[in-house]
Amino acid sequence: MSSTLDEARRLRVLLDLNILDTATEERFDRITRMAARLFNVPMAFVSLVDANRLWFKSQVGFPFSETPSDKSFCTHAIRQDEMMVVQDAMSDPRFAASHYVTGFPQVRFYAGLPIAHNGAYIGTFCLIDSLPREFGEADRVILRDLAAMVANEVAAGALAEAQAAQRRSEASLRALLEHLPDSVLLLDDAGAVVSCNPATERLFGRAAAELSGQPAAALLGVDDSRLAPAPGTQLRFETRLARPGATIDVEVALSAVEIDGLPHRVASLHDVTAHRAALEAERGAEQRRLAYFRTATHELRTPMASILGFSELLTKRDYERDMARELLDIIHKQSTRLLSLINQMLDLARLEAGGPDEAIRAAVSPVALATAAIEETVPAARKGDVTLDCGSAVPFISVNPGRIQQALGHVLDNAVHYSTPGTPVAVVVAPAARDGRRGVGVTVRDQGIGMTPEQQARMFDAFYRAGERSDVEGHGLGLRLVKEILDIHGGAADVMSQRGAGATVTLWLPAGDAL
Repeated sequence: MSSTLDEARRLRVLLDLNILDTATEERFDRITRMAARLFNVPMAFVSLVDANRLWFKSQVGFPFSETPSDKSFCTHAIRQDEMMVVQDAMSDPRFAASHYVTGFPQVRFYAGLPIAHNGAYIGTFCLIDSLPREFGEADRVILRDLAAMVANEVAAGALAEAQAAQRRSEASLRALLEHLPDSVLLLDDAGAVVSCNPATERLFGRAAAELSGQPAAALLGVDDSRLAPAPGTQLRFETRLARPGATIDVEVALSAVEIDGLPHRVASLHDVTAHRAALEAERGAEQRRLAYFRTATHELRTPMASILGFSELLTKRDYERDMARELLDIIHKQSTRLLSLINQMLDLARLEAGGPDEAIRAAVSPVALATAAIEETVPAARKGDVTLDCGSAVPFISVNPGRIQQALGHVLDNAVHYSTPGTPVAVVVAPAARDGRRGVGVTVRDQGIGMTPEQQARMFDAFYRAGERSDVEGHGLGLRLVKEILDIHGGAADVMSQRGAGATVTLWLPAGDAL
């Protein structure tokens, strides 16, 4: 072994052992005690040479656990491959002036052999006496044997530490795989399942023992050729798995690995069903937004064309007073319709976007909201047709009062306008539970024209109007606003109707303590 070992590498090997500043161990102390007795010396050491100190893993006859390494005997000993013996330090020019010789512990005799580990000298096994002495070949053989025992113990400790680290690593890997949300399959070179994690068991609905040995291609519903990645590459593909009562889409990532010298494959399976559904929902939402935009453009163009057309007539010629008034009335009516449409479209946009104004909540009485909605929505001529019935112990609700009153207003407006004057419209406010949650139901029941099942299925769509009565104005946005308002409050709407037999609409909202 070269005596010019790279010091940085030597120190790295020493530090990697994690042996410095550890507790004493009997396996080392037994050897130093034996050496002191065999050689009849007052001091024996397992000395580890750190960057600026000697640290003693084991010692006999010395009161300190470490000393400075400058001008020390052990520092010289690790720089040579053979045993270093100093029979009389006072006669050796290298050490005669050393403070270890002139001062405590007054070293006269030193014999030390380097301790090697991973190709580096990490320290020495050494003997010290305060008297000069001879050290023959028989003594040297014994010292070599004892130093070899120390080196073996160092190696055994390093092996035990490496094995413990491997066990920790394996335990960490097992814990990672067990808690990994994605499924992981280990396949042999033939493509059969060797092992899997719990997520895989849940994905296939089968135990690991049942999956073991199964051809992965059959499990994944693909050809064997799709499960043969080239070394250093990764295959990715999507497939569909049929499970009892469901079909799921999974993304598969497959890599070739070597385990214990044998080729294997690792397949990671990620359930992308929800992601695909979200993409489809987003595409559907985008299509609805485009349809909404096209319809909105048409709805805005109609009153705008009337306003422009009639105003142009007024600007190009003079009309008699009555005719001019009639044209102005049309312009005013279409302007009002346009403003109403714009306001409802802005309301819908604000609701869909959310924001601090939509997050406002206050504890209010649903009876008070229903009363206010009737007062502000129902025309004076029809107020006698509307009755309000309140159940007992109606809980308060925590809502945006303006929005809930707006939703009730739209439902009441439909009930009044789609029923004949003189026919009753009943409003009932009562406690109502839904899915185990306390809440309040506000029911509006009319005896109007009613709706078909097809109309009910579309009644909350933007710009849809159930029943084309020319005497009923509207844009088809009112019930869409109702749906958005209920959604942001965690509420729901129930509708019962038959064509020609009226409609019953119930708006359900959670009680204040159920939010």
